[in-house]
Amino acid sequence: MTDSTDLSIAANWIQQSSSILIAAGAGLSASAINPHYNVGLDYTSVAAFRQLYPRMTQISSMRCMYDAIGKHDWSPELMWGYLFTHVNKCRYNWGATTVYQDLKQIISNQSIDSFAVTTNADGMFEQNKFDMTRFLSTQGDYSVLQCLKPCSRESVYDARPFIEHALPHVDPQTMEIPSKYIPRCPRCHGPMFFCVRGGDWFIESAFDEQRKRYHDFLHRAIGRKNELFTIIEIGVGFNTPSVLRWPMDQLVSKFPNVRLIRINMHAPDVPVDARKEKRAIGFDGNASNVIHQLKEMSRT
Repeated sequence: MTDSTDLSIAANWIQQSSSILIAAGAGLSASAINPHYNVGLDYTSVAAFRQLYPRMTQISSMRCMYDAIGKHDWSPELMWGYLFTHVNKCRYNWGATTVYQDLKQIISNQSIDSFAVTTNADGMFEQNKFDMTRFLSTQGDYSVLQCLKPCSRESVYDARPFIEHALPHVDPQTMEIPSKYIPRCPRCHGPMFFCVRGGDWFIESAFDEQRKRYHDFLHRAIGRKNELFTIIEIGVGFNTPSVLRWPMDQLVSKFPNVRLIRINMHAPDVPVDARKEKRAIGFDGNASNVIHQLKEMSRT
C-alpha cells in the first residue's frame, strides 16, 4: 500500500519544482495498458505475449517478448516477420495510454522546465504526444533502421517504409515474410537491424541532438541551485542500471536541490543519505496507480 504521507511529500516537490525530469524504464511501458488488448507492453509477461502474438507461441520457442532479444535460432524470414509485426504494433499503433497521459499532465504547467529520458525504444512518449524536443531515447528507437556493419555512420533510415512494404506479405500461419522483403542497406546492400543498442554496431550518433538537449537541460536544472529539480523515475531496474538508475542516484546524492521520486514495484530503494535527508522517496506500488495519485495531488 502506498504511504499517503510520502505521496503528499512527493506531490509537494512536484508543485514546488521549476524543473522536472521523467526517467522511464521498461516498467513504465509495462503499465501502459492498451484498451484493445487489455495488456501493457510488458516484455517479460507470458500472458501479454500470448494475447499479442498467439501464433508465435505455437510456431516458435518464444514465450514472452523479451525472448526475441539476442535470439538466434530462427530464420531471417521469421525474425523479420515477427519484428516488423511487433514494431508496427508497439511503436506506431499502441496509442495513448492512461499512465503516459497522467505523466504528461504532471509536466503540463508551462512554467516548468521539463524533459523525458528513457531506455525504451518503443516510442511511447511520441505516441502520447510529449514534446519531442525535450526527449532522449538512450538505447535507440524502433522507428529507425541502420546498416548492421555499419558501412557508414550515416546509414540510418526511417523504418516505416520498410515495414509498410513488408507487412502485407507476413504469412499469418508461419509469421514469415518472403526473403525479398528482408531489409538490406540502401548504401551497401548488407544486412540491417533496428537502430538500438544491441552491440558495437549501434550508430549512437543518430541520437546526438537528443543527447545534447538532455545535457543542456541537466545543466540548467542543476544550475538553479535555489530551485527544486525533481526526478520522477519509473520502472527503472537493474538490467542496464548504468544508463538511468545509477545516474539518478548520483544526481540526488550530489546536488542539494535535487529530489528523487522512484517508482518501482520490485526495487524502490533510494540512496540512504538522500532518504535520511528527506530528498528521495521510493514507491513499490503499481506505477499507473502511483502516477495517477501524484497527478491528482500535485494539482490541488
